[in-house]
Amino acid sequence: MKTSLSITSLRIAIIATLMLLLPTLIMAQWGPVRNITPASLSAGLNENAGPCLAQNGTTLHVVYSDHRTQGWAIYYQQSPDSGTTWTQGIAITDTMGKATMPVIAVWGDTIHVVWMDTLNGIRASYYKQSLDNGTTWSPNVCLDTNTKFWPGVAVYGQMVVATLNKAVTVTNTEVFIRISMDNGATWGAEQQISNADGRSEDPAIALQGSQIHLSWNDKRSGTMLIYYRHSMDAGLSWGPETALTTSDSYSSMVSVNGAFVDVPCGKTMGTHFHVFMNSSIDSGNTFPASQLVTLDSLGDAYPYLMRNGMELFMVFLRFGNTGGPKYIHSNNGGISWDSAISFGPGGQPFILYTDCALHIIFSDSGHIRYVSKSLCATSGSNELKTTNQPTHLVVYPNPSNSQTTFELTSYDKNVTTEFKIFDVLGQEIVATFFGTEGKIILDRNKFTSGIYFYKAMQKEVIIATGKVLFSN
Repeated sequence: MKTSLSITSLRIAIIATLMLLLPTLIMAQWGPVRNITPASLSAGLNENAGPCLAQNGTTLHVVYSDHRTQGWAIYYQQSPDSGTTWTQGIAITDTMGKATMPVIAVWGDTIHVVWMDTLNGIRASYYKQSLDNGTTWSPNVCLDTNTKFWPGVAVYGQMVVATLNKAVTVTNTEVFIRISMDNGATWGAEQQISNADGRSEDPAIALQGSQIHLSWNDKRSGTMLIYYRHSMDAGLSWGPETALTTSDSYSSMVSVNGAFVDVPCGKTMGTHFHVFMNSSIDSGNTFPASQLVTLDSLGDAYPYLMRNGMELFMVFLRFGNTGGPKYIHSNNGGISWDSAISFGPGGQPFILYTDCALHIIFSDSGHIRYVSKSLCATSGSNELKTTNQPTHLVVYPNPSNSQTTFELTSYDKNVTTEFKIFDVLGQEIVATFFGTEGKIILDRNKFTSGIYFYKAMQKEVIIATGKVLFSN
């Protein structure tokens, strides 16, 4: 009996110790917070509607504004090795200008950047690109000469979509887009997306295939709400303008992953903003009621989210003297969330999820800070490795009750890519190879309902892993 009691007491003590150490252990998984812009003086990022961090394979790309000279310019820099080392920032706009609020989107070796500047003393929206991974840059292209607030940009293949926020009248601003179907070489005419008197502003955008998803802040009702609209055919037709919130809301962004469309935002509850999330599982056709994500006495807003199946990675900004950028994670589609992790003081954060790491940037004291966390476990010779090739796997729809497509968004048909699916017990269910189009389409009726894990490999190097849910 004494032995049994001793073992029980020891177990309780171990559990209690682990509970006390858990926050430290979690934080220990993250690397140190580093200043990646030591030469900057007043470096600033965008709001959460437009990302300043993007990725191509193991290369990370960052844009920011800085006031190193008499003017404001947009600066660009990259890390070729997943955040280990960083190049020095280079000005890609006139250093004597008034360029601010940059946004970046990357596909392969092409980098797309938009920002807000002035033209003859009036706000204007500009675009430029690099076709060689940031080595050289095209001349500026003016997308709008009547800009109210900053533009945005997103890319999928050859389709590039820029968002514009224009002053239609003295009291009315509206959301517009312009589409390029040739990788930014030429641009179509403006399309008006929001249609109501009042303030429609800060549009966020996400693309997947021919889908265009938009969210924005809208005060047509007299209360600022989050609105959403989408096109499934590259902008030829549009769904309705849909209000996703019912109380004072602000700072939305939009994310698409398979059939999931997520629109997190800051929404008032009581006297403060808190982070809420609106999630659609049918490509944005319907949205259930907003779900509370964070609840803090100081208030939270400006969330930025990335999804991989049922796993969610989110950063947001907490207000107050003890606030700053925070990170939270959910492994069940947002039903529950881990405790928030803090990275000290700072401003708007952005997060990037790659197959083997999380990357976060945020502004602080005139510099851009960077912190990362490895997601790949190591076990002797079975260490998970990533490839230097710019390969990414998109899975849609996910969850699925019919067919699911696994598509390599950057695909070299001369390289053999192996694909496997495992059940929760680790048993191999599917073993095949990607075809000449870089796609694999699986029928739901070949699987029982549940969660499965997939893995894509090239020459025994893992290039993509994740989860897929097959439902009834």
